[in-house]
Amino acid sequence: MASHIFEPSGSLETDAHLRLIQKVDWAATSLGPVDDWPPELLLLFHLIILDPQPRILVLGPEYLLLYNEAYAEFIGEKHPAAIGRPMQIVFPETYELALSDLDKATSTGRPYIKRDVCLPMMRGGRLLEIHMSWVFVPFPKKSGSLTGTSVILRDETEKRLSDRRHETCQSLGSSINLATDMSSLWKTILESLSKREHDCPFALLYAREAEAGDNGELVFQLKGSVGNIANDFGATNVLSLNGTSKDRLTQSLSSAVTTEDSILLTTDEGTLPESWSNAARTRSWGDACTEAVVLPLQSTRYHKVRALLVLGVSTRTNFDTAYKNWSEELRRTIGSSIHSLRRKEIAALELAQREKKAKTISAKYSHLVKVMELSDVGIFSCDKEGNLLEANDSWYRLSLVPRPSASVPAFQWLEYVHDDDKELVMNGFNSMLLGKPVTYQMRWKHPDRPEGRWILAVCLPVMDEHGNIVSVAGCTTDIDAQKRVENDALQALQALERASASEQRFVRFTASSPVAVHIIELPSRAISFCNSAWFEMLGIAPVPVSQLDSSWTDGILEQDLPTIRSSFQRILTTHEPQTIQFRFRRMFLSGDGHRYQSWGSSVSHPELDEHGAVKAIMTTTTDISHLKWAENVQKSRVEEALEAKRQNEVFIDMTSHEIRNPLGAVVHCADAIDESLTEIKSIMNTSQAFEDQSGQRLHELVASSAEAVQIITSCSSHQKRIVDDLLTLSKLDSNLLEINQSPIRATSILDDMQRIFEIEAGRADIELQIQADPSILAMNVDNVMLDTGRVHQILINLITNALKFTKDQPKRRVAITMGSSKKRPSEGSLSSTIDFALPHTLSDTVRESEALCTGPETYFIWFTVTDTGRGIKPEEKTKLFSRFQQASPRTYSKYGGSYNNHYQIKAFPKLTRISGSGLGLYISRELAELQGGEIGIATELDVGSTFAFFVKTRSAAPPAEQRPKSELPLRPHSGNAQASFSAETSQIHVLVAEDNAVNQKVLKRQLTNKGYVVWTADNGQEAVDFLRQTKYWNKLTNSTTTDVSQKELHVILMDTEMPVMDGLTAAKTIREMQRSGELKGHVPILSVSANARPEQTSMAIAAGMDDSISKPFRIADLTPKIDRLADLAHAT
Repeated sequence: MASHIFEPSGSLETDAHLRLIQKVDWAATSLGPVDDWPPELLLLFHLIILDPQPRILVLGPEYLLLYNEAYAEFIGEKHPAAIGRPMQIVFPETYELALSDLDKATSTGRPYIKRDVCLPMMRGGRLLEIHMSWVFVPFPKKSGSLTGTSVILRDETEKRLSDRRHETCQSLGSSINLATDMSSLWKTILESLSKREHDCPFALLYAREAEAGDNGELVFQLKGSVGNIANDFGATNVLSLNGTSKDRLTQSLSSAVTTEDSILLTTDEGTLPESWSNAARTRSWGDACTEAVVLPLQSTRYHKVRALLVLGVSTRTNFDTAYKNWSEELRRTIGSSIHSLRRKEIAALELAQREKKAKTISAKYSHLVKVMELSDVGIFSCDKEGNLLEANDSWYRLSLVPRPSASVPAFQWLEYVHDDDKELVMNGFNSMLLGKPVTYQMRWKHPDRPEGRWILAVCLPVMDEHGNIVSVAGCTTDIDAQKRVENDALQALQALERASASEQRFVRFTASSPVAVHIIELPSRAISFCNSAWFEMLGIAPVPVSQLDSSWTDGILEQDLPTIRSSFQRILTTHEPQTIQFRFRRMFLSGDGHRYQSWGSSVSHPELDEHGAVKAIMTTTTDISHLKWAENVQKSRVEEALEAKRQNEVFIDMTSHEIRNPLGAVVHCADAIDESLTEIKSIMNTSQAFEDQSGQRLHELVASSAEAVQIITSCSSHQKRIVDDLLTLSKLDSNLLEINQSPIRATSILDDMQRIFEIEAGRADIELQIQADPSILAMNVDNVMLDTGRVHQILINLITNALKFTKDQPKRRVAITMGSSKKRPSEGSLSSTIDFALPHTLSDTVRESEALCTGPETYFIWFTVTDTGRGIKPEEKTKLFSRFQQASPRTYSKYGGSYNNHYQIKAFPKLTRISGSGLGLYISRELAELQGGEIGIATELDVGSTFAFFVKTRSAAPPAEQRPKSELPLRPHSGNAQASFSAETSQIHVLVAEDNAVNQKVLKRQLTNKGYVVWTADNGQEAVDFLRQTKYWNKLTNSTTTDVSQKELHVILMDTEMPVMDGLTAAKTIREMQRSGELKGHVPILSVSANARPEQTSMAIAAGMDDSISKPFRIADLTPKIDRLADLAHAT
């Protein structure tokens, strides 16, 4: 049995390969079942399986293939189908070649060796160039019926390609080194690459005519190609790579120039033209080239790209890391030649210029040369560029500058000047170029004396007949001997004086300094010096330094000793200063009379010896206890201030809530009384029973009561306005008021003002004109970014004042106009008529949403409110727009009430007028400035006033089809809930969730009178529970639901602040029940809140409310919202 050959080998990969071999139906082949294989074949099979090199057995007359795991990796995707298959079927592309070599081995009975065979083989879905060497070893003929050949393979592709590419680089380098200029260089490169068909299927070379950096243009000229691309395949002769082309190829070439990095072009990405790709078919293997690499050529990485070489990638080789490295080697080889040629050109140009100058100067200074030859003083001359023109023997002897045997760089002689004097010499040289003679002492370097050799130099500029400086000349005298004597004496005296003065200053300073100083010597770690402040900070008694031991660390808090030791170790390791903070054991008495731990801040500096090792550490320590205490006090006060601000906001919210709740009941009761009185008047007017004296009296009482109701309503509105003003003022004082812009149709603001004030103006017989200025149409103003609520707040303040001051005038007219301006109105269209208040701040605080804007242009929206009231005196204008200020006491005396005189006659002659808060115009000013605008006034006594303000805005994208829920259009209420509901539903059913029993009772009665069916809940939990009894409850998903009749429900009025479960939580719970399927459809919820902050309204909408209304509200304002939401419920 041969089954033992398939036993596990201990290698997972080998075992997997054996299982593949075992699955082959060998019985269907000429070899027969594995169990019938001869022992020799089994032995060979076992040997090749264990061989790590690729091994094959070619067996039988069909040349069946049996191979090991290493050969499976070699043939790639042909494995495992090749196992047990004939060689002709598996390798049709190389069958004839292999069969020839196989026959040679079989016929001779001896091994046949073949080296470096290039075969096309499929790898990764493409035909690749594979180089192999193999040995065919035939089976012995005496083996009976067993015929076959053992084949040993070695893949030499990587080595062969590497050798060939290296040879290409060497050949290219040898050829281009012979180039004499750029033109011959480009030609040599293309000729060399043309000889390398396999590594260069095609190539194009583009070069810049101008030197890189001359004019900044990226224009390249075609210098030639390999593969006849220029003639046969339409390559462009001129490339303009200035970044404006949308062509993929041009963009890639431009990127190679700007990034100075190689870039791969491919036909798949559309960056390699098909015409270039097909050019390779005339060379190499005759295949189309699908990849090419762009090599930017430059002399060095610090110079701009001089040329672009587009090199086709071998059609039968993958562009891998080795290929990329080779292309970069080509690039470096060519770049080196460019650099060499450029240097030769520059050197030749410089040499020609220098020779020309030398000839010019030589004639003029021939007499100086004769003097130099006879002089013992060093004499020299240089041109303006620093090139040494002439010098005598004495100058060379003093300077030790070698006589030049050829052209040398400018200022080469400066290298022999002592390093400390080079700046002095250059300053003198530059002074001479300005026409000034100089005299100075300097040193030449000397190999035996580091301090150098001292000379005295006297130099002057040499000018031509036109007064132009052409060179400098001078003489040098050796003063080294006297200078050394002088310096030695001076240095000795100065060193003595410095040492004495330094020691005395240090001792005096440290003795009286409040900074603690101590020095630790190494390696003993003993303290060699410390001052009195050091003892004082540690809290230990002063003793001589010699008596100090390691116990001085007891003065430091034990928890901070590791910090000090770590700092000490870092100094020894890094030799760098260290700064740390730590605590002492002694206590510190602060300014508030409490005792705290003392703190110190120390800076330690290492002192190094001549070998660079730390020999001592000097530390200075400062007492920072006061700073630490001040930091803690400041932190505490900041926390207290933040807490006070939070408590103030909570207090304002609570006060607003407590005022608005009962105020809502007052408003609702007043509305109920007003409706009752209207109904009584209707009955009385239609009945003759009220025509007697008692009836007349009853008419008077009804009229008096109606006046009282109007006064109550007006007072409530006035009180609500004061609460709103105080709330806004609180946010302004706390810097909590934010401007939240959103897209809105600009002219809708005028529509809102018309709706709000037309009834009030009509009652007072005031003509109300609302119009848009022609500038709105001229600037095509449509949708803009505004904080609508804040703009409304300013307009309501101004229009309310205008109506109040106009109602008693013979001529009663109030006009509201909206316009636009690109220029700031206070400096443009309104500047000549309106006196604007000086802004509190010059900063623009408008927050703009980039996502909602259609363009970068900003402009201004302005409003004017003009009335025919009494006007304002000049001295009264100064008090406008100030906090808690009215124009004058007379203004209050005459116009103090927020209701008109019609409500103060007859029944209530002694009723006290209600004054304003004096905040309206101040808040309007603040709100305008917060929106990047200003507010002002134009007035004339007994004629009228015009208030104007403007805000900064910008165009916005049109609002989405689904406007925010709080901005959905409201239908006017007809007085009957059924009027706006469908004919299929007789009544609107409303659930009122309100914890205040009074408000709940009054609101239920008012809604019932309006024809609504009203249910009530005392908290959010009851409201959620009530939904289980309504049509919204999904019986299919709630198996425990009892079979009860489902109640109708269209709208929930949800108070936000209730016990057990607040309104926000209830809304979130309801929306979650909708998402989970417990509730069917969408339950409309109207948020009712006594907190009127915009952010609280936003929180309600975010929690799932569909709309919101703030207490106190009128029933006339509430019912349209209910009707709209009821329509929404009916639609869903």
